[in-house]
Amino acid sequence: MKIVTNFPLLKKTNLKGKLLFLSVVGLLLLPMLIALIQLLLPLNYTQQIVILTYHRVSNKMPNPWNRHETVTPEQFREHLTFLKEHGFHVMALDEAIKTLQNNQKAIQPKSVVLTFDDGDRTYAENAVPILREFQYPSTEFILGKASSSSQGDYLSWPEISDLAKDPLVTFHSHTFDAHSTMQAQGKTYFATDPLYLHREHRVESESDYNRRILQDFKQEQDLFEKNLGRRDNTIALPYGHAAQSFISLGKTSGYSYVLTQDRTQANRYKVDPTHIYRLDVGNTITSTRRLSLLLKGLTSSGPLHDIFWLRVKLSQIRFKYYPKF
Repeated sequence: MKIVTNFPLLKKTNLKGKLLFLSVVGLLLLPMLIALIQLLLPLNYTQQIVILTYHRVSNKMPNPWNRHETVTPEQFREHLTFLKEHGFHVMALDEAIKTLQNNQKAIQPKSVVLTFDDGDRTYAENAVPILREFQYPSTEFILGKASSSSQGDYLSWPEISDLAKDPLVTFHSHTFDAHSTMQAQGKTYFATDPLYLHREHRVESESDYNRRILQDFKQEQDLFEKNLGRRDNTIALPYGHAAQSFISLGKTSGYSYVLTQDRTQANRYKVDPTHIYRLDVGNTITSTRRLSLLLKGLTSSGPLHDIFWLRVKLSQIRFKYYPKF
């Protein structure tokens, strides 16, 4: 097959060379095409709620990994300013869940929820003061054991109880002590799944696993009841991951709503209450421009959805090598 072209260079090359040249040109033009689409499409969506996730809000990042789970206070303020200037409706998590389960209640356009994981001290020290300036509600998911220990990186339960008096602040569960992983037999085992027992050279049996997880839920619920005067009905999965049996046991322990860390879509009416989607934006790579791209990708559909997420994945490749910032 003969390729017709007006490029003098291509006239002197063979078919393989021409295809290579056209492929390179296509790769160079693709970012421009995506950028053009990003500029042309309005940042607007209806009948959906996007739940954003953060972890730490701090200027202190002693190791490269911190960049994956930390935003600076300046960056966080930029995110909130972006939401305000673009007319987003920031709502409380509990209100959002009730709305999603009742399609008789209208979802305001461009609805967003702000959540934080782990009970890190920087939530109270750096995030809450900024949130109060904007009068935006937020939810912090607490690791019960970490907040019960003397480790200074986490909010203590007395601090949590005091902060819970703020009507803009809500606390929910992130397990008592099931936020960890272990390596064994060349595999990664999540604590929300059956673990590998090194001494016995086997994976936990169903009864072992059920006993450990139910005990974890009991300890977390006991802490909520003791310190906040209520049992909890909402839990965020550590790493956004858990076996189906974990979710079933959660229901038994009083957790009606389970939040994942799925980055593929926003939440619509009648979303599965045990699979509520969240989008992690709590890292240094997420500028307001990238936040806009993520929101458009999350709330779009069809080919546009794929285009947006291709752009996001390309940016993650660059982020992997920890460029200076």
